Amino acid sequence: MINIVDIPLSPIAAVGDRETQANRLYNKAYLLLEDDIDYAQLPAETISSAARTMAALVLKENATGFVEVSFVKHTAGHTSEGSEGDITSEVTNTITGTLGGRRIVIDNLIESNLGKSFLLVTIDAVTGKKYIHGRPYAPLTLSAFNKRVNGENCSCDVTFTQKNLMQELEYLGSVTGSAEEDPGE
Repeated sequence: MINIVDIPLSPIAAVGDRETQANRLYNKAYLLLEDDIDYAQLPAETISSAARTMAALVLKENATGFVEVSFVKHTAGHTSEGSEGDITSEVTNTITGTLGGRRIVIDNLIESNLGKSFLLVTIDAVTGKKYIHGRPYAPLTLSAFNKRVNGENCSCDVTFTQKNLMQELEYLGSVTGSAEEDPGE
C-alpha cells in the first residue's frame, strides 16, 4: 500500500547557493524494474517533518536488481509539476537524462523497456545522498526517448515519468552494478 502521511505546515527558510546550484544529479543513476520488487516484504518508509526516507527494498529471488546507467555529465534532471484541478490535482514527476553514443545497449533499452515500470535511484552530487524516485505501487514509467544521430552528436534522451503526487525519498538501501564500457557500433 502507498504510505500517505499528512505533515503539518512548517516554515521554509532561505538557503544559500550550495543548496540551489545546478547540476545536482550525479551522472550515474540506478534502474530497478518494478517486477523485481518482492511486494510481500515492502520497505519501511519514514515521512515526517524531520525525515523522508525509504529502507532497503527486498528483491525477488533471481531478480536482475539495480542496473547502473551512466548519463552524459550534467544532463540528468528531475522536475515535478502539479496543479489543482476541479476534482483532483494533476501531477507529473519527470526524470530525463542523455545516454551518449550510438550503442546496441541503448537501442535494447528503448525497444525492450518503453512503457515498463521502474524505480530509479539518483545520487546528489553535493551531499552524496541517494534518492529513490517512484515507489512500490507508484513506479516511474520509461515514457519517452529522443534518439539523435546527426551532425551535432550521437545520443539518446530517455524520460521517466510518474503521475503521482509522491516526491522522492532518501534511499537508505544499497545499489549495485556498474556500467561496463560498451564499444558501441
